[in-house]
Amino acid sequence: IKAAQTGHMVLSTLHTNDAPATLTRLMNMGIPTFNLASSILLITAQRLVRRLCTCKKPLDTPVETLLNAGFTEGDLDGSWTLYGPRECERCKGSGYKGRVGLYEVMPVTEAIQRIVMANGTELDVAAQARKDGVNDLRRSGLLKVKQGLTSLDEVLGSTNA
Repeated sequence: IKAAQTGHMVLSTLHTNDAPATLTRLMNMGIPTFNLASSILLITAQRLVRRLCTCKKPLDTPVETLLNAGFTEGDLDGSWTLYGPRECERCKGSGYKGRVGLYEVMPVTEAIQRIVMANGTELDVAAQARKDGVNDLRRSGLLKVKQGLTSLDEVLGSTNA
């Protein structure tokens, strides 16, 4: 934080569940809220999930299941296919080959700075980030599912609702 306040670009890592949790973790470490609000510009959270092999198979999943997973009515427009794993030699019978990243990229906007300065909660920060158009890890994963890159089970198993 001190280096960032002197004009240096600082990249760091911190283990948290998502981007909004980073700010509360730093507050809990005793860093004054003013210093946090004035020195952090961007927070990125990531998860790696298994990438579906090219042998993937289309699945017939009830709409209710998709809605419960976090898809919106607008997502279910028929323009994409839900895929699941199938076994082949290429993936050695797992249905997956490689990994794909899920990302939550949260700029620390003036609104988020105000929440931090007011000792707001992680939920307050997360709600503001959504208003600012930031996709959380779950939404990022659902977009990867729509692209056919990973399975719904992978996303549900690695993200919080």
